[in-house]
Amino acid sequence: MFDSRTNIKLLPNTKTIDKISNILGDIPHDDFLSDSHCTIIFSPDIIEPKNIKTPNIKLPIIGTNAHFTFFDTRDDGIVLVIEFDSASASELFKYLKNTYKFTTKYDEYRPHITIQKNITNHKNIKLPEIDFDLEFDNLIIEITK
Repeated sequence: MFDSRTNIKLLPNTKTIDKISNILGDIPHDDFLSDSHCTIIFSPDIIEPKNIKTPNIKLPIIGTNAHFTFFDTRDDGIVLVIEFDSASASELFKYLKNTYKFTTKYDEYRPHITIQKNITNHKNIKLPEIDFDLEFDNLIIEITK
């Protein structure tokens, strides 16, 4: 278990969750089912949510050029993700990191949705194409324990 963290994340809308679920088939995706989101900030720096002001964010935030890929992480092994482009998500990350001086585990921000952590035999998984945009219609700011 980890210590408390400030967690700021975008939640995909139901239509996006359904579309992703429909293309996953037999690909392991328990992490996606239990907590579908795109992390903006996950930091050990605790700031009460009521004290975090976000810029005027126009929702939904759209993710384009979505594709499956694998991240090789320090803590969660090989992780299957859907990586995507989103200037809005990237700008929100930069704003929050610079304004509140959040420390984060990774230097580079890569918008993505985690599908499955600690995935095994990843070289044998046939990944489908993603031919739709991702829509995120809710921003959550919370302290997780």
